[in-house]
Amino acid sequence: MEMNISYTGGMRFDAQTRTHTIIVDQPKEGGGQDTGPTPPELFVASLGTCIGVYALWFCQKRKIPYEGMKVSIDWSKSTTPPARVDLIEAKIELPQGCPAEHKAHLIESVEKCMVHNSIIQAPEITITV
Repeated sequence: MEMNISYTGGMRFDAQTRTHTIIVDQPKEGGGQDTGPTPPELFVASLGTCIGVYALWFCQKRKIPYEGMKVSIDWSKSTTPPARVDLIEAKIELPQGCPAEHKAHLIESVEKCMVHNSIIQAPEITITV
């Protein structure tokens, strides 16, 4: 798989994936124009939406109501080096709640999402110029 990221001026980058463009920018106080989320915000959004997809599949399979489902994420940046996200707390909100007998299995299921797995078992990353 390939994604191409292009610098487009200011603090903005456009990431091209398949037929989609994802705008990434910094807030105005960070020197950007705030035309899109920051890279850490996208990172957290990626996890949250992956959790949402896996929760949706879980609910569909078990016929648990999911229309209006939300995933809330609270996160923070580390105050000590290196720069990183140091805490992520995700909460799945189902419109009628999750039946008690399914809660543990739902958590188990969403913890198998690709983004979660990629955080837990970090990928090998190489950077070249």
